[in-house]
Amino acid sequence: MSTVTPQALLKAWKLEQVTVEMSIGHILQNLVAQQTTQASFQQTLLNLRTDVDRLLAHTQLPPNLKGKPKPSKSDEMPDSE
Repeated sequence: MSTVTPQALLKAWKLEQVTVEMSIGHILQNLVAQQTTQASFQQTLLNLRTDVDRLLAHTQLPPNLKGKPKPSKSDEMPDSE
């Protein structure tokens, strides 16, 4: 059984070309594929973080502990009083 994209599944559903059982099967397949992709992406991010940490240790550079940059004062909305 091949996975049908959500868009194709919706189109087939509207045209009454798939049964409820077929739709549920395709939805489950898409959900499993999505979770597998997400887990793979998370593992890639962890590997990247490990590589960055090793590179920082090798070059003896200090890590950037500041986090996300905050918007400058000119980017903020002025108070209207």
